[in-house]
Formats: sequence, structure tokens, C-alpha cells
Amino acid sequence: MHHDLMQSAQESQEKIECAKAQLARYMEEKDDEILQQNNELARLQMRFDHDRSNVIWESRWAHIQNTAAKKTLLLGTIKMATLNLFQIVSKQLKEVTEVALEDTYKQLDMIQQFIQDLSDMWAEVKKKEQQQVRV
Repeated sequence: MHHDLMQSAQESQEKIECAKAQLARYMEEKDDEILQQNNELARLQMRFDHDRSNVIWESRWAHIQNTAAKKTLLLGTIKMATLNLFQIVSKQLKEVTEVALEDTYKQLDMIQQFIQDLSDMWAEVKKKEQQQVRV
């Protein structure tokens, strides 16, 4: 009976050792699986961060393009208004001017000169009116 108990205890001990070995292998497999999942998570996080960064840069690029389009439209509007004023001034001056349609600066100079001349004439008229009122 003692021998049977010893044999039973030894068999139980062997089963326990076998179960411990299986548990250790299982734990090692699960640790490897967790490590692989963590690596995959880190890879996906890096991809997410990269894609989010790309979205931000694409958004900034779209904003830059939109701003450039608005500024270009504004510049075109200013140039058209300048050309229109220049043509009105040229018509009032009744003289042929050799200013290119694309030369906005020269057109603005002529418009400025015309307005300055008109202002000077208006000041002269006002001055004469005041002198006549005094007399």
C-alpha cells in the first residue's frame, strides 16, 4: 500500500510537472502573441500618425492654394479697375498714350498725375472764388 501511494504520488508529481511545462509553453506562446500584437499596434499607430500628418499637410496645401487663388483674383480685379480708370483718364486727356495694357504701374502713375492736376485746378478755382467774394 505504501508502494502504491508512493507510485501514485510520483505519477501525480509527474502530471504536475507535465502540467507546469504545458503551462510554461502556453504562457510563452501567449507572451509571443502579445508581443506580436503590440508590434502590430505600434506599426498601425505609426501609420496612423503618418497618415494624419499627411492629412494636415494636404489641408495646409489646399488652404495655400485657396489663398493664392483668392489673391490672384483680387490682383486681377485691381488690374482691371486700374485699366478702366486709365482708359477714362486717357479719354479725358484726349491724347494718345503709349502705355502697355500690362503696365499697371505706369497706368497708376498717369491716374495719380491726372488726379493731382484736377486737385490743383480745383484748388485754383476755389482760391479765385474766395478772392471774388472778398472784392
